[in-house]
Amino acid sequence: MPAGCMLDPSSAEHSKSRSSLDYITANIMERPASPTPRDRYPRKLILCFDGTGNKFHGDESDSNILKIFRMLDRTADDQYHYYQPGIGTYVVSSSISHTTVKARIQSWYRKAKDSAVGSSFDQHVVGGYRFLMRFYNPGDEIYMFGFSRGAYIARFLAEMLDYIGLLSHGNEEMVSFAWKAFANWQSRGGGDKDEKLAEKEEKKKHEMYHFMKGFRETFSRPVGRIRFLGLFDTVNSVPRFETAWMQRSKFPYTARSSARVIRHAVSIDERRAKFRQDLMYQQSNRRRRNLYGHWRDLEQMLGRGHGGEYSEETDGSERTDPDERGRRPSQQAAPEDRRSSANPQTRKYMPYRARSKSGARPDRRLSLAGCNASEQLSTVDYEEGGEQDIDEVWFAGGHGDVGGGWQTEASGKNASHVPLVWMVREAMRAGLKFDLEKVQELDCFDLYNEYGSAGGCGDGRKRQQRGPDILLNQEGEEGGEPVAPPSPDTLAGDEEQDVKKVFLDMMHKAHVARIHDSLVYGGGLSAIAVTAWNVMEWMPFRRMDLQGDGTWKPINWPLPRGEVRDIPNDVRVHGSVIRRMQMDAAYRPGNLIVGGGGRGIRVAPEEYGIGEWVCVQEAGDPIGEIWVRGGEPVVHDNAWSIVYAVAATAFLVLLKLYASGRTNPSERNLHGRVVMITGGTSGIGAEVAYELAARGAQLVFLTQVPGYDPFLVDFIQDIRDRTGNNLIYAEQVDLSSLYSIRKFATKWVDNAPPRRLDMIVLCASTLTPPGGERKVTEEGIEEMWMVNYLANFHLLGILSPALKAQPFDRDVRVVIATCSSYIGSPSLKDGLGNVEKGWSPGSAYARSKLALNVFGQYFQKHLDSYKRPDELPMNTRVVFADPGLSRTPGTRRWLTRGSLFGLALYACFYAIPWFLLKSPSKGAQSILYAAMDGNLARGGGGKLIKECMEVDFARSEVKDDEVAKKLWEESDALIEKTEKAAAKKRAQKKANEDKLAEEKEQKEKAEEVESLVAAIKKGKEREKEKEKQQKQGGNKGSKKGK
Repeated sequence: MPAGCMLDPSSAEHSKSRSSLDYITANIMERPASPTPRDRYPRKLILCFDGTGNKFHGDESDSNILKIFRMLDRTADDQYHYYQPGIGTYVVSSSISHTTVKARIQSWYRKAKDSAVGSSFDQHVVGGYRFLMRFYNPGDEIYMFGFSRGAYIARFLAEMLDYIGLLSHGNEEMVSFAWKAFANWQSRGGGDKDEKLAEKEEKKKHEMYHFMKGFRETFSRPVGRIRFLGLFDTVNSVPRFETAWMQRSKFPYTARSSARVIRHAVSIDERRAKFRQDLMYQQSNRRRRNLYGHWRDLEQMLGRGHGGEYSEETDGSERTDPDERGRRPSQQAAPEDRRSSANPQTRKYMPYRARSKSGARPDRRLSLAGCNASEQLSTVDYEEGGEQDIDEVWFAGGHGDVGGGWQTEASGKNASHVPLVWMVREAMRAGLKFDLEKVQELDCFDLYNEYGSAGGCGDGRKRQQRGPDILLNQEGEEGGEPVAPPSPDTLAGDEEQDVKKVFLDMMHKAHVARIHDSLVYGGGLSAIAVTAWNVMEWMPFRRMDLQGDGTWKPINWPLPRGEVRDIPNDVRVHGSVIRRMQMDAAYRPGNLIVGGGGRGIRVAPEEYGIGEWVCVQEAGDPIGEIWVRGGEPVVHDNAWSIVYAVAATAFLVLLKLYASGRTNPSERNLHGRVVMITGGTSGIGAEVAYELAARGAQLVFLTQVPGYDPFLVDFIQDIRDRTGNNLIYAEQVDLSSLYSIRKFATKWVDNAPPRRLDMIVLCASTLTPPGGERKVTEEGIEEMWMVNYLANFHLLGILSPALKAQPFDRDVRVVIATCSSYIGSPSLKDGLGNVEKGWSPGSAYARSKLALNVFGQYFQKHLDSYKRPDELPMNTRVVFADPGLSRTPGTRRWLTRGSLFGLALYACFYAIPWFLLKSPSKGAQSILYAAMDGNLARGGGGKLIKECMEVDFARSEVKDDEVAKKLWEESDALIEKTEKAAAKKRAQKKANEDKLAEEKEQKEKAEEVESLVAAIKKGKEREKEKEKQQKQGGNKGSKKGK
């Protein structure tokens, strides 16, 4: 199916449009054979029109239109998809690529001109029109999406279908005539005060309307109402139609389409004059318009064939001037708007579209020719004439913050994600099916539940669609009963909770995402682009201005100068806007808070607060929550509740910010530096490893498992893929074994010349849960003492020659991850003899951390006392880092006491540790600061870093040389004793293995000799038996001779 249509831009002159349109006619593909009408089921035709300059990038910077197109279900055999890049992204040429300089300049000029004035607007509209000509059959459902000018294209095409109808496939030569007729109609003027000019204009309008009427009756075929029209911040920047549109009515913002469901996401903060909003409805009583009156008008029209002109004899009492759509005043404007008209008269010109009944039998399809009023109305599906569901919602941000297109950080979300999720859900409610895997891939996970339960909107509003629109039909069964999707209760609880959490996290990131301002330097655009846009703000562009009585007036003066958009009083605001104003004191849009358009106020004064707002739809829902302006009684009656809610929210936010800690401000390029890290495959260590790898460091993981372990292989490959750094390796080092540590460290040191080693990061740690039993290693040492302290002592002791051998110009660091638990540790002054006394998990862990701190301080002094051969100061510094309380696997095991019941409680009350504990990423910040901050390269070592700043140790014992010296000596003695015992065990084990191997070998040799002897005996016995047989044979022969 076509993914887009490359169209040739044409000039505004009608004389050139035919040649431009013929390009597509000459290149159009053959239409696929349609299924037999009796066997065909309704299909969905989805058209996506992108905004100016938008095209495919394949990342988060894609527009929302591209993301919607990506989420469409490619496997659905009842869907046809069409995507059209934005105006200014392509021009038709005889060559696909431009190789010469002249061709490139011409292409650039055409694209720039197209972006500025929309010179290829006709080609974009006709491209979508041709797609419908090729694929539409009566009963099919049409869905349209558009952004910026693309949204205006979608609305223009929808209105063209209303007035001109849809040509049959094969009549491509007539497309240019259809375009000319409707373009002339849309370009007509209006509002002339001179009677002669007004009369002349009226006569011309009458002729144009009758030409369209005759054209659609002759060439058009039945086409149903558009099922869904989804728009992102529509703008009309096509000069040919923009000026005429502004002149025709004081109420230009109307639906201008008979689409069943219309959803429009509008930007609050866009300020560029050339990006003024093109709204749908403004008055609240216009939000839903009952179209049954339209069918009564249509019946009057059809009384004289297919005409759209009222007969004066029919209703002479309702004479009014025709408006731009030809609807009656009851349909076009609210009662108060009609009262504001000086001379109400009957509207003459009605848009008309021959209807096709959804799912009708072939013999009952509508015909455009030769049918009278009663025949046609008898076949019209009155379900199509039901209520028109229109919702226009305003979102925070500029033009691109609503429709997408801005770059974002790696783990962030654009503000445009909020309107995207809202639009996708509304389209699903209207019956459009998406590929749920792609929906999840684009972080719209919660729509899975919406897809299964969208039938109950929960907001009390009457929906256009009932249950079948959001139920799943059995594949391959035409006309079968819809089958409801599985209940969420059948899904795994943990998986559903995780999906919901990730979705809410993504929505939160979008709610607080950066808002871009194209008129401010550093607001998202280049300095040249910002300068160009600011220059244009000092030009007298014609634009619509909201008046005090609710009408709109085209003005040129005063100059725009970056004024805010006018927002009507009955605005419907998305809940994310309210939350942003509550959380961000700097976000105070004057046009929204002050009201009445803001009248040039960009930032509302503080005395206005955030305004008075009332939630009218889906309260608490991050997708569908809608707010409108409220009155004083509402705010007054709930003042204390609002105060408490705001105070509670502020407290929780401040608590979370405080608990999350500070972020590492240091940026250091680590390319070429060799970093050895323990505990780097999980928790905080994994985050540290990722950040170091992202900055170009060569990592050497010391892991308990061998390098070919599947988990380790996948983990390292994942870091390589995410960072683009392939210099990541692993060495097997069991930190619970002194022999394994010595084996690795000795191998590393015994190298000539010495290996490069810029940093050692010690993150490994183990923790026995409360109530757990005391564990010892195979070498007989208590596990926490061994892993948390003695392993680091042993490793650094052997690697110290490698550290001392590094050149003076290198900044060599030993980063030791510590813990505040050392403060409550028993004293080490009595030596290691009391280590086993009064053992408990908590005291043993704290003692190991205290010992590590004491050793680290003394190790720094040991390094400083070394006299280098070049007589320069020692360049290795030991830095301690306290990551704080974090949600690491060890912390989780401690809190859950290592039991399944504790894990279940942890999951149920996860909000508490989420608020009070850091994430592993936040916990890694202090370690990263200790590893990268440039100030730490100056001065002495032994500093403690907490919350990315230097602090003092809470216990003086840490820097007690007597304690440290005693600890060092006893640790050396313990290691020597343990290694001797372990060596004896290994020697004895080896001797036993050798003895067993020798005995086995001797036994095998004996068995081999025995088997040979047995074989020889058997051979001799066979020979004897053979000789015996030969003798017996000889005796028998001699007897026969006798």
